[in-house]
Amino acid sequence: MARAIRNDWGFAETVRKFERQPAAAPRSGTPRHRTAAPARGTMHAGLWVGVIALLLMGLVGLRISLMYKNIQFNELIRQKNALAVENDQLSSDVSALSSPARIEQIAEGPLGMVPAGKVQYLYINPVDNRLYADLEPDGGAPGANARAASP
Repeated sequence: MARAIRNDWGFAETVRKFERQPAAAPRSGTPRHRTAAPARGTMHAGLWVGVIALLLMGLVGLRISLMYKNIQFNELIRQKNALAVENDQLSSDVSALSSPARIEQIAEGPLGMVPAGKVQYLYINPVDNRLYADLEPDGGAPGANARAASP
């Protein structure tokens, strides 16, 4: 060990480089109110704190906008459900109003129509001109067409 102290292998000089040096006395011509420039590490730390603060504010803004979008989405879902209920009600009303029994009742009642089963058909014999002569558009005498067609 004595040998290690005698031969420090150059470590003593290295240690002296890192030992704290006593503060130098201020010069007489220099103002005392001047402060030293902040260390480079301090400026970088302040920059990083500012960047992180901006990122956190951005995240808060994103969360708030997401919350508003969720509120809008829930409102749209509520409106969709209300419209689906209204659509079902209107479909039920359409099917009730378009039932054949209801339409027939309105047609026979206030409109005075006759059901199709009660219609009577009159068959005309085309050989006998006297039966349909009154249906002529010119109002001609019975058998007028028969005379005009013959030579």
